[in-house]
Amino acid sequence: MHQKISYKQFCSFFIGVFSIFVIYHALVWSFITSKIFDASPYYIGDLGRMSYQVDSLFPRIEEYTLPKKHWEAIPHQSDPIDVITIGDSFSNGMGLGKNPYYQDYLATRWNVNVLNIQNLDDSFSYIDTIYYLKNHGWLSNHHPKAILIESVEREVLHHVPRKNPVMTLTEKALEDCLFKKKFTTTFPKVMMVNTANYKAPYYAFWYHFSDHAQKEVYKLELNQNFFTTKDRNHLLVYHDDLEHSGQFTSTAVHDLNTELNTLADMLQKEGIKLIFMPCVDKYDLYYNHLKNKQRYPSNSFFMLLRQEPKRYLFVDTKALLTPSLKNKVQDLYYADDTHWSYKASSAIAKIPSFSFLKASSQP
Repeated sequence: MHQKISYKQFCSFFIGVFSIFVIYHALVWSFITSKIFDASPYYIGDLGRMSYQVDSLFPRIEEYTLPKKHWEAIPHQSDPIDVITIGDSFSNGMGLGKNPYYQDYLATRWNVNVLNIQNLDDSFSYIDTIYYLKNHGWLSNHHPKAILIESVEREVLHHVPRKNPVMTLTEKALEDCLFKKKFTTTFPKVMMVNTANYKAPYYAFWYHFSDHAQKEVYKLELNQNFFTTKDRNHLLVYHDDLEHSGQFTSTAVHDLNTELNTLADMLQKEGIKLIFMPCVDKYDLYYNHLKNKQRYPSNSFFMLLRQEPKRYLFVDTKALLTPSLKNKVQDLYYADDTHWSYKASSAIAKIPSFSFLKASSQP
């Protein structure tokens, strides 16, 4: 016969299981997950949050030290707009930390007024938005000296070329779309007991055996130390950096360049200079420093675009930042993030190609 479990035995068993449950969560929370999800006032990068690799975390506080900042809306004063920027999270300061906006380095270095705008809608590409602003008189009203299109490398073919949307916006709706923030660094509050406490030990273990333990983040070994984090010689990269690298065919890049040249010609008639600044993927920038790079695909985007004839200013971020790696500059990109740091923004803003901004900003 089966012996019945007494109420006291049941309570003891329940308390024991519950205690193990709480202790497990408390330990994992204390040593791993709280450093990622309860790090306030510090910011933890997107790759760190997805991969749970605490040794690659680079906690940082958003701070601004430059004397001149860009605008996020049309100012009330009559100061002219020298440069308009449009782009993705790189243009919207999503790396955080020290001076997260490259626009502030442009504004300070060349003493120009920089206005950042948002893409009108997901159905619009960046080129579509610029054509819309031109066709509806917005560019004529504000008449910038230059427009800078920025896109992270892996999304260039998705975000930049025309999609030809059909949409009509009222003047108020247009302004709302242009200046409504589409990116956020605010995340839900995570309690001590949470599902991340199960994922963290799992990924910590499996990244020893697989560079792709978490499906969205690769962890690749480097041949030298490029970061000041505890783990200095591993590179966390977004999976699309690798998996989208094959999209850049000579035809696709040629077609993109043709569209940019056409836009540049149109803007030139308005007295506006077009600047195109693709932000090199973290994976592509550090590729030559991977310990086993023969196992991974290379990216030909910048090589192909360099060969194309251009009537716009091409800011080759890969060529501009590669010397910094040769000089062993650390934390050019954040170890726990897809975004670059202020060191990259500062280096790019100093290039002589931008000198026309200073000249054009003079009264």
